[in-house]
Amino acid sequence: MLDRSQAPIAFPIEKIKFPSAEKFVLDNGLLVSCVSLGEQPVFKFELCTPAGGIHTDQAGLASLVAQLMKRGTRNHSAQYLNQTFDYYGAFWEIQATLDQASFTVYGLSKHFEKLMPYVVEMIQEALFSEEEFTKELEIEIQKNKLNWEKTAYSASQLFRKNLFGSDPYGRSATPESLAKLEINALKDFYSATWAQKMPTIFISGKISANDIQVLNQQFGRISFMPKSIQIDSEPTFQPAIQHREKKDQALQSSIRIGQAGINRSNPDYFGFSMLNTLIGGFFGSRLQKNIREEKGFTYGISSSLAPMHRGGYWVVGTDVKNENVEETLTEIKKEVRLIQEELVEEEELNLVKNYLMGSFTGELTQAFDIAEKVKIIEMEGLSEDYYDLFQNKIMEISPKEIRDLANQYLDPSQFTEVVVGGH
Repeated sequence: MLDRSQAPIAFPIEKIKFPSAEKFVLDNGLLVSCVSLGEQPVFKFELCTPAGGIHTDQAGLASLVAQLMKRGTRNHSAQYLNQTFDYYGAFWEIQATLDQASFTVYGLSKHFEKLMPYVVEMIQEALFSEEEFTKELEIEIQKNKLNWEKTAYSASQLFRKNLFGSDPYGRSATPESLAKLEINALKDFYSATWAQKMPTIFISGKISANDIQVLNQQFGRISFMPKSIQIDSEPTFQPAIQHREKKDQALQSSIRIGQAGINRSNPDYFGFSMLNTLIGGFFGSRLQKNIREEKGFTYGISSSLAPMHRGGYWVVGTDVKNENVEETLTEIKKEVRLIQEELVEEEELNLVKNYLMGSFTGELTQAFDIAEKVKIIEMEGLSEDYYDLFQNKIMEISPKEIRDLANQYLDPSQFTEVVVGGH
């Protein structure tokens, strides 16, 4: 019978060389990063472009533009486009985050050449009809209303708002802000970003030389604006705020607590990742053991890093019964202070090292996962040996370094706290 009182033996995992991507430059200067691996005849195509939420001062506009790009072009209706992608067995998505926007296609390798012209068409010739704008806007407003009724969504958005204040990273769309959007503003944004700014393409899976030629034929002929070197200012952060929002019908409360963090370009990011994992970054973390296993306050609690281009933040998130809110907040801060004061035992540290190395190694078995990491390197201007350095740091980090990082980057007295629910 399995003895659950004893932790399984953790065997060390050896460092693995991060695979490099082939890079191609199309006739117009557009960069293509290619990870050609695997036996299955499938591909993932992803075009990334600077058309995210921070590139406009109107919350929700970038996401609405991404949605409307799927609603038809000068030559084809939305129905035709959807039926075409369905016919070829392809999944596709256009979306905008805060930092950037992306057009993603998953499909069978044999259909790559047939699908790419439609991608180009939507990037260059999206229609933005008044009728589709009106319909899509109403859908987005209703979806947004429903989202804000959810405690978890509200807590996450309000945490960012209270942390960043008036900085673009602090903006969130509301039904009221969405209702103010006008179709001409969407058209202008689309023309100035998607249709004009030089994107970057990432392809992975079973990729042939002909596929690269197809990309050059389809995308290499477009006159994008050359990329310019842009140094983004660091985001502004607000003083620590305690925000409470009551939802009378909520049986639970959603908690978000944390502070400003760092992005991937910071030399301490690897160590901070390790620190985060110890606190709340995996199922065996200290917060899980305390809040979930010992106290029974929640089904799950986690901490995470949000490394955005201009900066980032560290946040703990959980849902608890209303009567357990204050004690949960106290326990979260207690766990942070403990790791600031006491050295992590080698056994616990080694367990987390093995967890991180095992997770990383597992992500290098699939071309799509490797391409995702290649994308991070390219889009954030990181060194080619970034993930080799990551492995070195994880394997070598000491208990003292963990404690020092906790004291340098975390301060419970300066945490921004957001609680939304029936507390």
